[in-house]
Amino acid sequence: MKKHILVSMATTLILLILISIPLLVYLNGHKPSEEAISISDHIYLVFQDEYYTDESLFKMEGDIIYLSFDFVKEYIDPDIFYDEKERMLIITDQDKVLRFIVGDNRATVNHREFIVDLPIKEIEGQVYIPEDILSRQYGLDINYWENTNAITIDRLSENYIIGQVIMEGGHIRTSFDIKSPIIFKDVDVETNLFIFEEYMDWYKVRTFDGIIGYMEKKYIKIDLVTNMHSTENNPFIDEKSNEKINLTWDYTHRKMENFEGANIIYGVNVLSPTWFEIIDEKGNINDKGNKDYVIEYQNLGYKIWPLISNGFNPDLTSKLLSSSLAREKIIKNIVLLYDEYGVDGINIDFENVYLKDRDLLTQFVRELYPVFKEKGMTVTMDVTPISVSENWSMCYDRKRLSESVDYIVLMAYDQHWATSPVAGSVAQYTWVEASLKKVLEEVPREKLILGMPFYTRLWTIEETTEGEKVTSLALSMEDAKKFIEENSISLEWDEESGQYYGEVVKEDKTYKIWLEDDESLRLKASLVNKYGLAGIATWRKGFEMEDIWPALSQTINLN
Repeated sequence: MKKHILVSMATTLILLILISIPLLVYLNGHKPSEEAISISDHIYLVFQDEYYTDESLFKMEGDIIYLSFDFVKEYIDPDIFYDEKERMLIITDQDKVLRFIVGDNRATVNHREFIVDLPIKEIEGQVYIPEDILSRQYGLDINYWENTNAITIDRLSENYIIGQVIMEGGHIRTSFDIKSPIIFKDVDVETNLFIFEEYMDWYKVRTFDGIIGYMEKKYIKIDLVTNMHSTENNPFIDEKSNEKINLTWDYTHRKMENFEGANIIYGVNVLSPTWFEIIDEKGNINDKGNKDYVIEYQNLGYKIWPLISNGFNPDLTSKLLSSSLAREKIIKNIVLLYDEYGVDGINIDFENVYLKDRDLLTQFVRELYPVFKEKGMTVTMDVTPISVSENWSMCYDRKRLSESVDYIVLMAYDQHWATSPVAGSVAQYTWVEASLKKVLEEVPREKLILGMPFYTRLWTIEETTEGEKVTSLALSMEDAKKFIEENSISLEWDEESGQYYGEVVKEDKTYKIWLEDDESLRLKASLVNKYGLAGIATWRKGFEMEDIWPALSQTINLN
């Protein structure tokens, strides 16, 4: 019976001996195990079309079914999270973050408390989750069938093919071989079965009450591919506007006490002021924001997605991420702050993170996203190009992060960074495209924003007694142009970098520059069209020349 309700199919004779796991899939003439299990004596688990007899994977207390955390994580939700130290289990999706404490009837959804009928349990050192939580959160149909001693688990969103037995003499066997042992003899005519796979003249089938095996096709009629329940959409995909994002970061050095007024920026539709930085492990945030800035720019039609950083402090970040309670607190603080300013989104800029904290960084973002989405705010996350640097690149699980935010921003610059041992471009075209293609293997194109620089580096190379010394200075476009003019530097177009290059020797020092201008940036921005990206982001407002804005906007087809 299903929850102790008998079904007619269950009255059919079922052999009391089942071959033990792996129970049914013995291919290419392999013989089934001689070890046997009695259905009436052993509860077993069936998930879709597979058997599980390890009793540590599930528990039953009266009529209540519990599944182990390990089973749920491996087969149902790889992102479910358990903090062993704080005994906190966390489930996230695009709409909510649920937090449960083992043994406690109180839980929270998006930081609001509610009461659960059955708490999470710890049994013999393992964490078990009751069926009602699993059914509601994951859309699972979980049932115990007394006649077969089976616990069946099916996804309500799964597409199942349903077949019906149309003639007598149909047996369910352990393999697709007429000589293989019978599991279920003489299945009743008009019995419905789930159909999973096809093997020559056989189907792999499952009865509703958890018997899995193979039946000859001649006994089964398949009418339609039937949805048992309506298929759910991917929970992390929203409808996006066709308009390309044109974001620029607005760098703020100190508290913006007075705001002098908003100015129209041609083509830009999102501003990300760098207002917030986490400054200690208690979750305190340095706030440099200004409400008038938000109000005036929003009145002009701009979206405001302020940036929040971790101060690029790996030790502080590790302490914040490693505690579920600390993550919860900092997310609450961030939400309250962003709510106070009435902004439209958030740009998360966590850099210089220990590789060991990679999964915790993803978990932090997964816990933050539902709360911001509930308030109608867009969540974006900055990542670097893929490299072998642990703290600056390998710390990002770009694929899982992209599933947990609205947009990923690829900071495709600092190819040659401030203290680089060799001089070179900040973002040559070929490097940017190669970096982009690698990231696109992990991030959907419609979620990826290409970050580009408005600065260049002036490189100084001099010979010393200790060898060649290389230093650099970051210049805005205006300052770079001024240096080139003052030193009468002749520029030549470099195909590989997609930039104008120039150098000059003064007082035994060689100065080199790879210039960012409207031509180089237009070329990089064209990658948005080539690869169908979500848009561009530029670092940073104030470093550009005015002719850049229409060049970029027209390139990505905003106007």
